[in-house]
Amino acid sequence: MNLRFISVRVFWFLLLLCGFMAVHSEPAHATGVLASWYGPGFYGRPTASGEPYDAYAYTAASRTLPLGTRLVVSMGGRSVEVTINDRGPYVGARALDLSQAAAQSLGLIRPGVAYVDYSIISYPQSQTAYPQESATGRTYTVRPGDTLTSIAAYLGVSVGYLARYNGLANPDYIRVGQALYY
Repeated sequence: MNLRFISVRVFWFLLLLCGFMAVHSEPAHATGVLASWYGPGFYGRPTASGEPYDAYAYTAASRTLPLGTRLVVSMGGRSVEVTINDRGPYVGARALDLSQAAAQSLGLIRPGVAYVDYSIISYPQSQTAYPQESATGRTYTVRPGDTLTSIAAYLGVSVGYLARYNGLANPDYIRVGQALYY
């Protein structure tokens, strides 16, 4: 065989192999996102998880991560561990709202908004919950760590259907113990 023919085949094989590895590689665990903090005026008010907001606890709000997810959030060489217990932030492109204590530990209080990196430590443990029959129809009781997306998948319905059927103006806000009809 011609040496040039072999080297061309090896080149194409390596190119395809690199492409396959790039497509099937694991995503990075650290994510850079815009974060802010909240504290004054919210102390004691209920969070989406049902627990009262504590500005001195290491917690955070996220629009997309399941309630109960634990993260390590880092900024400027400092890191803190937080638990997602609320929904938000609802301002601009922010992805996380940190409690006052977590923001203070990171040095985020003064700037108010900054880019942070986070890594997921763990997701909430799966809670086995079963739909129930009631006199008013079929209901599902929201449990800690549930999201409307996970409930819809479990029940085999769409998120839009659950939101409309239950009159949810904001599908990101459901409370622990809340009955959802389907």
